[in-house]
Formats: sequence, structure tokens, C-alpha cells
Amino acid sequence: MMSQGIRAGQTVSSIPFGYDRHGRPLRVWRRRRDVTLRSCFAYPVVDGPGVALLVLLPPFLAIMGLPVFDMMVHFRPGNALNPVALLILPFALPLLVSVGLTVGYILLFLGRILTSSATGEDDHPRWPVWDRVEILDELGRWIWAGLMGLAVGGLPAVSYWIQCGDVDWLDWFLFLDLAILGAAYAQMALMASLLHETLVAANPVTVVQAMYRLGWDYLGPCIVTGLAIVIDVAAWSFVLLHSPNEMLGVLGLWACWVFTLYMATVISRVLGTTYYKYSTTLDWFRTAPRG
Repeated sequence: MMSQGIRAGQTVSSIPFGYDRHGRPLRVWRRRRDVTLRSCFAYPVVDGPGVALLVLLPPFLAIMGLPVFDMMVHFRPGNALNPVALLILPFALPLLVSVGLTVGYILLFLGRILTSSATGEDDHPRWPVWDRVEILDELGRWIWAGLMGLAVGGLPAVSYWIQCGDVDWLDWFLFLDLAILGAAYAQMALMASLLHETLVAANPVTVVQAMYRLGWDYLGPCIVTGLAIVIDVAAWSFVLLHSPNEMLGVLGLWACWVFTLYMATVISRVLGTTYYKYSTTLDWFRTAPRG
């Protein structure tokens, strides 16, 4: 039987790859490595699946999502009942479903990147099989993590906004703190739900305990995610609201999708390697007893 424990210069994978006949998890011995932030930024372009993600999908998403984004831009408070926009809406629904499933498939691949990185793998995982049930299940985990982050940071921010009156620089500072707290919570909830493969793992006890155990070591992944979100939101806002002409708008959509997918891959890698480096501290998966 494979013994469990700590060996000199080695670590045992905290995520089992199978189970023996007694139901005890089987894990892989790996030599622990230091994964640098530079290697995480290079990760999306060092292997075929990552390059394919950045080359093949952005043109499809840019073209298929163009009517959807166009409707989002035109549905403003001043023209929410625009007859032309409402007439186009039913014809855009199939495109919306297609883009939604494609995004879900991408999230499924990103989840596999996080999981493989958490086990210490350097190579990209294989592209998953197109399975609508599995895609919807993965979408549910990402949406649930986002809702948890919104509940932690968004609802207090909205409540404070209603009660604060005139907004000044201190109010904006508090809003930013609440947004950072919600994003950090959502990020840890996502990592817990993906690695445990269940939404139950994204409960407040597990998430808050993990954030407390990591302490300041959790600041690095939060900074990477925060900067990526700020740059991404600014880029999308400029392309969707301030494009000078149609050609630059389409090219801008393509560039935004490339950057979004690139940073999503980097963030998945960073989160996975964070668990890999601090798996003993988090103690989410216990090793089997010696025997």
C-alpha cells in the first residue's frame, strides 16, 4: 500500500486521483516546486490548449456576441422600450444561448486549469468534452461564487449607498473596500467549490477560515485578480461605449476577448498554484492514515 506522510523534499498531492479497494484516497508523490508569478503569466502561451484558447475562440465570441453587446448598449434607461430593440430581442436569444454555452465551456476549461495547477501539474489539461449538463453545472459554480461575493461586498455597499447621503471621497474609499472584500471572498469560494466539486464547499465557514489561514499570503492572488478586473472593465467600457467606428469596434471586441481569456487563464493558474503552495495550511483534503 502507498504510504502517506511527509518525505524529505517531497509532498503528496492533496487531491486524490483515485481510491483503493478500502476506499482510501490514492495520491501522487511530487517534488514541491516554487511556482513564480512570471511563470503564471507565461502559462497561457506555453502549450497548445492555451494558445488555441487565445487564437480560436476570440473571433467566434467577438462575432457571435456582437448583436448581444449591441443590444446591451442600446437598452439604456432612456430607451429601454425602444421598439426596434425589442423587435430584435427574440432573434438574438439563440445567439445569447450559444454565447452563454460557449462561455460555460470556457469556464469548464478554466476550472480544469485550476484543478490541475492545484495538483502541481505544469501542462495544460485537455479540452473537456462538450457536455451541456457539465457546462451548466460549471456555470452554476461560477455564478454561485459570484453571488456569494456580491452578498458579502455588494449588499453592504448598496445598503451604505442608500444611507450615506451625499457621496464624498471617504464613501468611495469604503465602497472600494467592500468591493475588494467581496471579490476576495468570491475568489476563495470559487476555488473551494471547484476543488471540492460541490457548491456546499463554498460555505462561509470554509471560505472565511481559508482566508484567515492564508492571511497576507492571499494578498498576491487578490492583487492580480483586482488589476485584471480593473483593466478589463476599462477596456470593455471603452470598446462598447466609445468606439470611433464599426471596424475598430469589432477589432476592439476581439482584443478584449483575447485579454479577458488570457487573464482568466492566468488567474486560474494563480489560484491553483496558491492552493498547491499552501495545501498544508488550508488542509482541505486530508491524507489517508498510514497502513
